[in-house]
Amino acid sequence: MLDYEVTVYTANRTAATTFNNVFIKLVGTNGESERKRLWSLRGPSAFVRGAVASFTVSSPTFLGKLVLVELDKQPLLLFPEDSWFPAKVEVKSPDGDIYNFPVYRWISDSKVHRFREGTALKGFEDSHHLGRYSREQELKQRQKDYCWDVYVEGIPHCIKTDGPSSLPPEVRFSFTKQTEFIFTTSTG
Repeated sequence: MLDYEVTVYTANRTAATTFNNVFIKLVGTNGESERKRLWSLRGPSAFVRGAVASFTVSSPTFLGKLVLVELDKQPLLLFPEDSWFPAKVEVKSPDGDIYNFPVYRWISDSKVHRFREGTALKGFEDSHHLGRYSREQELKQRQKDYCWDVYVEGIPHCIKTDGPSSLPPEVRFSFTKQTEFIFTTSTG
């Protein structure tokens, strides 16, 4: 068994904490690890705001160059599903290579989310099929989230959305900023 050292960084921002079970799968050019629950002696406090937690993920074979990680979370029996904002995942392979996977997104559901390794690649340089698939899915989602709409003919186009709450959570104003807007509007 080969051990990969996985370090998960939770962002230091309001409500970034999760008490759900977090799972990870490492995907490399030579294969994939099993989906593993990230469990530590710290328990649920491993994923609180600003926390840095380390785990070991074992694989029977060498995975090669890591291409992406798959993260998902499942709610605990007594806790409702919550949102989690991981900053990044860092993986040290058995041969000493370090791979960084920037996340910086809210994970608020139980779906599997794929995050590519942080090295910049052009589309044609992404040779792994899951890397290309992940890139295509991300582009489709961004085209859906950030498309233009004609509000009134003759004025500049605006983003097509039902309102601020239908925007992706990463681009919404924070609670503090929204409160400031409301205060400024009411005093004006």
